[in-house]
Amino acid sequence: MATFEAQLRTGTGKGVARKMRVTGEIPGVVYGAGQENKNLILNRKDFTMTLIGEGENLLTHIHDLVIDGASEKVLVRGLQKHPVTDAWEHVDFLRFNATKRIFVKVPVHIVDEEGAPGLKRGGIVQTVRHELEVQCPAGSIPESIDVSVGALDIGESVHINDITLPEGVKVFTTANFTIAAMVGVKGEEAAADEGEDEGEAAE
Repeated sequence: MATFEAQLRTGTGKGVARKMRVTGEIPGVVYGAGQENKNLILNRKDFTMTLIGEGENLLTHIHDLVIDGASEKVLVRGLQKHPVTDAWEHVDFLRFNATKRIFVKVPVHIVDEEGAPGLKRGGIVQTVRHELEVQCPAGSIPESIDVSVGALDIGESVHINDITLPEGVKVFTTANFTIAAMVGVKGEEAAADEGEDEGEAAE
């Protein structure tokens, strides 16, 4: 869990946001839980260091947002970067409500790789989906989704319908897309292409 420091922002619009970015600040907003939206100011350097510290847990962990000394629990729901400089430009926070169901992207965790028959025959596990977008209660966001590849031989794969999701977690899709595959060295590109094709079909 990280702590984000912010101040209330009174001005709005592109001009105000542009001036903030020049002075090393970024605009943000916090919303949800039946309360009014609040426009925020955050220090870009401090914000960037906090993001680096959280890594892949940023979007799945509950964080403290301290606004002018008052703290509340939030989730990070949106981040914007400058397309050229890669500097952070905006952040959205969602107030935490443990029972509210939300959509969130959760990392895929490949397990049982060492015992896979295909690995013993010189195969390679190709992870096609590194994260899954799921719906779950905000208070029960899984750290990751375990995907077992222990039974895979070369040419076989694990699809979304093959895995058991944690209680209360759902994936909404009509496509039985590939999550991971056991491929030979020459089959790596084919597995990646399969995942891209299935992703396009799901859209």
